[in-house]
Amino acid sequence: MTGTVTRAFGAYVRFQDDSDSNSPSGLTVGPVSGDFKEDIGGKITKGARLYVRGTLSEPGGLLRIDDSGLKNYVVLGQGTLPTAQNVSLSQLQSSGENYESELVRVNGLSFQNPSGSFSANTTYTVADATTSLAYRVEGGNQTELIGKSIPTGTFTYTGVVGESGSGSQLVPVRASTALPVTLTGFTAVRNGSSTVLTWQTASETNNAGFRVQYERAAGWEALGFVPSKASDGSTSRAQSYRFVVDRRLGPGTHRFRLEQVDLDRSTTLSDTVQVEIGMEGALHLSAPAPNPAAERATLSFAVQEGTKAEVTMYDVLGQRVRTLYEGTPPGEEARRVTVETGTLSSGVYVVRLRAGGRTQTRRLTVVK
Repeated sequence: MTGTVTRAFGAYVRFQDDSDSNSPSGLTVGPVSGDFKEDIGGKITKGARLYVRGTLSEPGGLLRIDDSGLKNYVVLGQGTLPTAQNVSLSQLQSSGENYESELVRVNGLSFQNPSGSFSANTTYTVADATTSLAYRVEGGNQTELIGKSIPTGTFTYTGVVGESGSGSQLVPVRASTALPVTLTGFTAVRNGSSTVLTWQTASETNNAGFRVQYERAAGWEALGFVPSKASDGSTSRAQSYRFVVDRRLGPGTHRFRLEQVDLDRSTTLSDTVQVEIGMEGALHLSAPAPNPAAERATLSFAVQEGTKAEVTMYDVLGQRVRTLYEGTPPGEEARRVTVETGTLSSGVYVVRLRAGGRTQTRRLTVVK
């Protein structure tokens, strides 16, 4: 089997064949010893592409290749971590074998009667609004949760699914699996020509920070990264964050989200927030810069999405000397235009934007 490693710790590896994103399959390798175990955490890390050949066994209902069954393995290089499948506890109860050893995300979980710290080889119970499921903390060769405090609030589990004689169970490997960032608010508001994103956390554990993303027609674009305010990524105190999107966006709906990044590179996406830019901002032409200009000047314009626009340049006699832009620009943000002035005579010129039956003008002085 060839796939991508989703979890690697101690003497165990979980990896997933995601060649068919609609029907991935997972496999556990372990416990292992020798070269394979030595490579765990080195060559074999989360995201590594791995080929494994061996004999399958199914102790306790979990399909795996253990040390005696492992015949050969090859680390094929670094790949991309598969996207966690969003599932519910009800789905895992009814069809957990379909997700065995696969990477899943389960939202809105909490521990029943949480207190103290996690112990090795102990089965806990987590619940959501409708049902509950086993949360199995294995021994020290499978998980780093041992000795970590059991969280008292709700959390999102991002990890693999295991199997025991009594059914499916969540099998956490990293501490961040059970101790996430608790996001209590996320908003986006307009402030002049900028958009200001603010969010708050109630607590953070193993949090590297937040990647701010903006939705374009072709997908999500990363705008920047905001590091955690906690010195080691962990805090029980509320924190507030702010990110300024310093670009002029065209009229329409603009969506943003946060990708929270753990110290172990695991990620969790926030809900989406949006801002609306109305018709009052449907036409904008910036002042040319520099002005006066000797060789060239730049300016930007924005129109309502789907609107044909024309940017032209006239001399003081009203004669058109140049067409700077003609077409239908994307409405996501302002478009930049460069005016080459080196071949123009000295004097005052007018740059005009016309779109949707409306017009804006700016003056540009050319000097030699």
